[in-house]
Amino acid sequence: MLVMTFRRHYLDKVLAETDFRGRVLDIGGKKINKRGRFRPPVDKVETWEYLNIDESTEPDYLCSAEHIPVDDNSFDILLLTEILEHLENPEVVLKECFRVLKKGGKLIATMPFLYPVHADPYDFQRWTDARFRNTLEKIGFTGIKVTPMGGIFAVIYDLLYASMTSASKNRRSIKNRVLKRVFMPSVARIFLRLDQKYIYKSKAITTGYYVEASK
Repeated sequence: MLVMTFRRHYLDKVLAETDFRGRVLDIGGKKINKRGRFRPPVDKVETWEYLNIDESTEPDYLCSAEHIPVDDNSFDILLLTEILEHLENPEVVLKECFRVLKKGGKLIATMPFLYPVHADPYDFQRWTDARFRNTLEKIGFTGIKVTPMGGIFAVIYDLLYASMTSASKNRRSIKNRVLKRVFMPSVARIFLRLDQKYIYKSKAITTGYYVEASK
């Protein structure tokens, strides 16, 4: 198994296992220049639409998620993949999500937790299980499920990987390139086995969370 980070590995895996249906709005998703291996199952949904503030991603809705230009009860599923940490007003966006979701529709969100700061263009926060539940319940969501994604070995690996890809003078050195391309993939295989074995030992140590909630 070759992975860039365990965060991305678990993210691709959980999205591939998610049952997408109907009309989907991918908030912050990229129609072009996608990250990771997951690709929308367009053959299983009615439409898969994108909202982004970056014009270069060619979104269907070029706007802020605080004001989505559609009617109430428009979408069956709203997807926020690694977006909430970058929002200055995440509660406002989640309220807007509730508005545009159909009755019985589903919100799917992910957010990193023990993971390096990554500006896009800013990185504002990390939420715990309790924060997700408290915020979503106040808005009106029900059936809230918060699932940790990866344990201590995933966290350690991602921190090691980040130390070699950070904006430093040595990140393009021959030593670092050899470490990333040869050594780290071998370490990843070992860490994956260990992480799968010990992932449920402590839910407090995780790369982040996968969240589902219904309207």
